[in-house]
Amino acid sequence: MQMTIRQRDFLIKLLDLYRTIQEPIHYSVVADQLGVSASTAYDMLRLLEKKGMLTSEYGTPKKAAGPGRSSVLFLPTIKASDLFASLAEGHDEDPEWEKVRSRVLSNLRQGKTSEDTAFLQDLIAMIPKTRSPLAACAQIITMLLLSLREAQHNFGPLSPLSILIDNYGSKLGMSTLIGVAAGLMFDNQAGRSLSLMLKEYITVYEKSLEQLSPEAIEALHRYVREVLRLLDHDET
Repeated sequence: MQMTIRQRDFLIKLLDLYRTIQEPIHYSVVADQLGVSASTAYDMLRLLEKKGMLTSEYGTPKKAAGPGRSSVLFLPTIKASDLFASLAEGHDEDPEWEKVRSRVLSNLRQGKTSEDTAFLQDLIAMIPKTRSPLAACAQIITMLLLSLREAQHNFGPLSPLSILIDNYGSKLGMSTLIGVAAGLMFDNQAGRSLSLMLKEYITVYEKSLEQLSPEAIEALHRYVREVLRLLDHDET
């Protein structure tokens, strides 16, 4: 089944929500999570339904008074769950990757990384000790993104990083991403302070990236997209 990056983002977000609440999801909830309009989310979920990834039903909001007004709700099919499992295969048992992913996203969602510079220093200190190639890639790109955030980089939709990650999820795209991030670093004081180690970090990133399976690259791509989304949200 051929799916675009954007279609996968919507499917994965709905799957994540469904796994959490175990109930059909209203399209507006997906819209809120992805920062898009309700109509955009509805159209995309209908498209995924045509592809056999979702099914829909009419339901009444639990908090509605009286008979309530029915709404279109979506839930994943077995086909979608199987696809999600295949994407996760190979790195859901990678404790280093899961630790990095969970810690970074949790801190970003709670707004802690913007207040705690020790978090960035801890991330840098972990890099030489990391054995997992996927975790190493995640640590290094996160370190660069957080350093850029400290330098007041705008992570909005016109950022070259956002444009790149929205359009390229391949190994080449993830390799280009580190180069663009490093280039942006050199344009500010934060980059100059890291310049002595930056070449080494990029070398480690590229060597680790070469070891990743297509599924792991997909996981890294989804992770970076979420980090960028949270950084952009934090600015607003």
